[in-house]
Amino acid sequence: MSPAILLHPNLSVFHSLTAPAGHPTQSKGSTISSGVRAAAATLNVPLERLETSNVNSPGSPNQMSPTDKGHHLHHMMGGHPGQHQSPHHLHHLHHQQQQQQLMDEFEDMHIDHGGLADSSPPPTMMGGYGNEGRLHGGMKHGINGQQQSQQQLQQQQQSQHNSPYGGERSPTDGGMAGRAGSGGGTGSGMIVNHKGSPMGNGNGNYSDMHIVAGGHHENDSSPTQTSLTKHSLLQFAMQHFRTDDEFKSNRSDKRAMRNQHADLVKWQGYPLRAPLLRLPADLTPLALECFDCVLRYCGDLAVDPELSEVKCVYTVLMHCHKHLALRDEVYCQLMKQTTANRSACPDSAQRAWRLLSILAAYFGCSDALRPYLIEHLTSAASDRRRPCHGTAAVCLTNLRKTARCGGRKNVPSVEEVTAVSAGRSARRQIYRLPGGAERIVNTRCSTVVGDVIAELCSLLGIESPAEQQEFSLYCIVQGDAFTMPLAADEYILDVTTELLKSGQPFYLIFCRSVWHFALKRDPAPTPLYIEVLFNQVAPDYLEGLLLELPNGGAPSPDYVRDMARIAAILHRAADLNHLPAMKEIKFLLPKPALSLRELRPAQWVALVQSAWPSVAGLSPIQVKAQFLNVLSSWPLFGSSFFAVKRVWADENPMEEPSPMWRELILALNRRGVLFLDPNTHETMQHWPFNEVISTRKVRSEDGALFLDMKVGNLLQQRVIRVQTEQAHEISRLVRQYITMAQAQQRDRRE
Repeated sequence: MSPAILLHPNLSVFHSLTAPAGHPTQSKGSTISSGVRAAAATLNVPLERLETSNVNSPGSPNQMSPTDKGHHLHHMMGGHPGQHQSPHHLHHLHHQQQQQQLMDEFEDMHIDHGGLADSSPPPTMMGGYGNEGRLHGGMKHGINGQQQSQQQLQQQQQSQHNSPYGGERSPTDGGMAGRAGSGGGTGSGMIVNHKGSPMGNGNGNYSDMHIVAGGHHENDSSPTQTSLTKHSLLQFAMQHFRTDDEFKSNRSDKRAMRNQHADLVKWQGYPLRAPLLRLPADLTPLALECFDCVLRYCGDLAVDPELSEVKCVYTVLMHCHKHLALRDEVYCQLMKQTTANRSACPDSAQRAWRLLSILAAYFGCSDALRPYLIEHLTSAASDRRRPCHGTAAVCLTNLRKTARCGGRKNVPSVEEVTAVSAGRSARRQIYRLPGGAERIVNTRCSTVVGDVIAELCSLLGIESPAEQQEFSLYCIVQGDAFTMPLAADEYILDVTTELLKSGQPFYLIFCRSVWHFALKRDPAPTPLYIEVLFNQVAPDYLEGLLLELPNGGAPSPDYVRDMARIAAILHRAADLNHLPAMKEIKFLLPKPALSLRELRPAQWVALVQSAWPSVAGLSPIQVKAQFLNVLSSWPLFGSSFFAVKRVWADENPMEEPSPMWRELILALNRRGVLFLDPNTHETMQHWPFNEVISTRKVRSEDGALFLDMKVGNLLQQRVIRVQTEQAHEISRLVRQYITMAQAQQRDRRE
C-alpha cells in the first residue's frame, strides 16, 4: 500500500494525501501482504503496553514508540493475518515453545480429508485437527443427572440457615444457580457491578465486579454434607485419605473408619497434622502450608502481618502450579472447609468458596477426584436456599473451562491475584480491530482466546460458530518479525502476564484469517463487519495483489472498469465530497495499474471521474460495502499471500544436484493452494485442498525453514518444497481450510 494512503485510526476512513513526485516505492519483495503487523506500520498505530490505562483518557492509548516500519512484508490495514508465523519469536507461549523444539526435526502433519469431494488420500493418513474435544465425558452428565435428586434430598434433610439477611438471595445469585448444570458459560451471571457501571471504575484495571457468594457461614446441620453417597466426599475420603495409625490395625471396623473420615471431611479451624491425601514426603510441608494459608485467608486463624490475604492465595497457586499432586490435596482441603462450616468467623464459608472458585479457574483435578468434586459443587449450586449456591455455580463453570482448555499455564501476576482474591473478577483488556478501532472485553482469569473471538464476532453480527472460526487473535510484540495467532484454548492472561513481566510492548489484534464463507449479505451486515473486512482487503488491493495481468499486458476491460469505480469508492470512503483530481487518483489505483502503457494517467482520470457521480451521494459505509462486493468477484479475493522460494521443476526438486530457487507468491484461498507469478499474479500451479495430502516443516542445518506439501491422490503423489519463514502459518491455514470444508460438507449431508 502506498505510504501516502493512510487510514485514520479513529474514523477508519481513507484519506488521500499528496506525496512528492519522487516518493520512493517499495521493493517487489515488500509487496506481499503479511497481515496484522502492518496495522501498526501502515496506519502509524504505535505499539503499547496495555496495563491499567483508561483508553478514553487523552494520553493513554498511544504512549509507546511506533512500530518498526521496515517490515513492509507485514502489509495490512487490518490485513490478512494468515502471514504471521515463527512461534519461536513468541517465547511467552508455552505450547509454542514446544513447537520450537519440534522445528529442529521433521514434523509430519498428515491431513485427513474425511468427506471432501474427490479426495483419495492414502489409507495410512492420520487425522485430527486441534484439541477442542478435551472436555471430559461425563462431566455434563454428572452435573445434570444428579442435580434434581440431590436438590430433593437436600430439601428433605437441610434446614434453612438463619442469616442476618433473612434468607434473601440477590437476584444475580439466584439466577446463576438455575444454570449450574448447563454446559458452557463463563460465570458472568455471577458478576454484579457495585459502581453501577458495566465498565467498573473506569481506571482500565480490574473493574469492581465482585463474585456474590452469600454473606455468612453455611447450614451446619445438613446431613447431605457428609452422607455416604456414591460420589460424596466421604466416599472419596474412605478410599483415598490417609488413615491414622490406630485404625490401620483394625481396617475391618468400617464404622470406626467411617467416623474418623466423617470428621476429616468437615470444616476444622486449626491446622492439619498431616495431609489429607497420601502424598510423597517432600510434599507434606507444602500441603500443610497450603491449608494454613486457607485458614488464614478464610479468617479462621489469626492474621499474620507477614502473610497477607494476597500472599495466602499466591502461595496456594504457586504450589499447585509447581506440583500437580498438590492440586487434588488443595481441592480436598477446600471441599472440607466448605462442608458443615461452623466457624466463628462469619465470612469463613464465603471466602472458602471464593478460594475454591479461584482454584477451579486456574487448575483442574485428577480423573479420580473429578466426579466427587462435581458432586460437591453441584450439591451446593443446585440448592438456592444455600448462601453459597451462586459461587458454587461459578466453580462449576470454571472447572468446565479448565477441563476443556487445560488450565492456566503460567503463574498469575500479583496484580491479578490481588484482584481475584478481593472478588474483582474482570480486567479491562483492550483489543484492536483492523483500521485502528478498539474494543474492550472484560477479561477474567479463566478467559481464553476462543471466548474473546466469540464476543468480538458477536459485535460483527457473526453468530455462527463455524464462521467464527475464520477469525483469529494475534499478539503483536515489538521487535518480533513474525507472529503466530494465539490458540483458541490459550488463556489471555497467560499471554499478557508474561509480556508485562518482561516489559515488552505489545497489543492484541483481532481479524479474519480464513475466507471460506462468502460475504454476509442476508441479513444485511453490520457496519462494524463492513469496516473490519474493508480495512483488511484495501491494503492488498492497493498493492496490486488481487490484480491479474495476463502475459504482463493490460487487464481486461471489466477489470479496468472495476478499478475506476473502486478508485471513486475509496475517495468517497474517506468522506470526501469533491471530484477526485489526478494528484489523488494515482494513490487510489493498484500499484501495477500506474505502470500500464495501455492506459495513460489522463485516461485514468477520465474513467474515475466518470464513475464518481454514481457514488458521490452514498455514505462512507455504503461505498465500503460496494468495495467488498465489487472485489468479491475477483478470483484472488479473500487470499492470504506469502513470499516464498521454491525449485520450479517438473521432477522431484530433491533429485536436482544444484537446485535453482525462484521467488514466487503462494496464495491460499477457498479454491486451494496457488503459486502465482510475482509480477503478473497469474496462477502458475493450483491444487484444490482435496489434493493436499500432508504438510511437513523442515529446518535445514544452516537454519533455513522449509515447508514440504505432499499433493496428489492415492495413485500419484509428489512433494512440493518451498522455502519460507512462514511455514508454520501456511501449514495452519491449509489445515483450517480443509477442516472447514469438511464441516460444511457434513452439515450438507445431515
